[in-house]
Amino acid sequence: MRLRTVGSGETRSVAAWHDTSQQWVDLDAAAQAIEPGARGDLTRDMLTFLASRERGRATAASLMDRAVADGVAVITPTPTRPLQPASLRCFMGWEQHWSQAAHQLVRRNLPAAMPFIRGVEMVTRKDFPALRPGASFADHPMYYTGNHLTVLADGAVVPWPSYSDLLDVELEFGMIVDRPLRDATPAQGADAIGGFVVFNDLSARDTQWDEQRNGSFGPVVKTKTFASSMGSVIVTADEVLGRLDDLSASVVVDGETWSSTGTAGLRYGPGETVAYASRGEDVYPGEMMTSGTLPSGCGLELDRWIAPGNTVTLSIDVIGSVTNTIGSKG
Repeated sequence: MRLRTVGSGETRSVAAWHDTSQQWVDLDAAAQAIEPGARGDLTRDMLTFLASRERGRATAASLMDRAVADGVAVITPTPTRPLQPASLRCFMGWEQHWSQAAHQLVRRNLPAAMPFIRGVEMVTRKDFPALRPGASFADHPMYYTGNHLTVLADGAVVPWPSYSDLLDVELEFGMIVDRPLRDATPAQGADAIGGFVVFNDLSARDTQWDEQRNGSFGPVVKTKTFASSMGSVIVTADEVLGRLDDLSASVVVDGETWSSTGTAGLRYGPGETVAYASRGEDVYPGEMMTSGTLPSGCGLELDRWIAPGNTVTLSIDVIGSVTNTIGSKG
């Protein structure tokens, strides 16, 4: 089921997509129209709805059928953030992305090293050691903790960070956890995912080069924490989990397709990812975990660069999209 949040504060409610009529229905407004006084968190709060699983979807389906038949609560929502993540953990899902991005960083910033790197790779038929993911990637999922307070809404203008001249977008999906976990199994991890959303992990690439070479905490500090964005639509996990390894995806800038890619080849499944996050610590409802960048899902890999005023749309089949305009440099 496709869901979004409409309104704010006391007027906030959950809207759902009615497949039969191809319309959005405000579930709380529908409940009020059909059963006056029957307001509840199920129709007002996204996380509560996700956690209700089959019961919530059945309630929504019934409400939508009756609302559409009666001509009430049908809306045309504007893009917004469907929820405020309680935390943000950004994983690395595809080795191909890491390799392509690492090679491009070196090619752009240290071109004199490329002939030697190419020579080593021709002999070994492997990526140059320094341009591979860390050895731990073969053993378990890897992530960094992002800034959940700077996640922008679908449709928002991206503020260009004052310290960067080279901004980039990264196509990912996010997984919303809707129940508490600790030391979970992969099956329990998958069961704790309430929904999926498209995610844009914005990056300051010139800052990344400096942090990766000279910083103490790796290339994901000021490189990443200034902003990211998420789509306005959350798709419930039952529609995504069984087909997550075969979804097409794209990066479109000002109407031009920069990249056509997909989700095939994900190193660790969603359940393994969430389970690893819960190893030895509590994971709470509302936390968001992202997939890492899809192969060829960022400008760095393509050597194509966004500029102020560009409109960027990142899309993943079944899950949805996120669109943002890039703001001016400060």
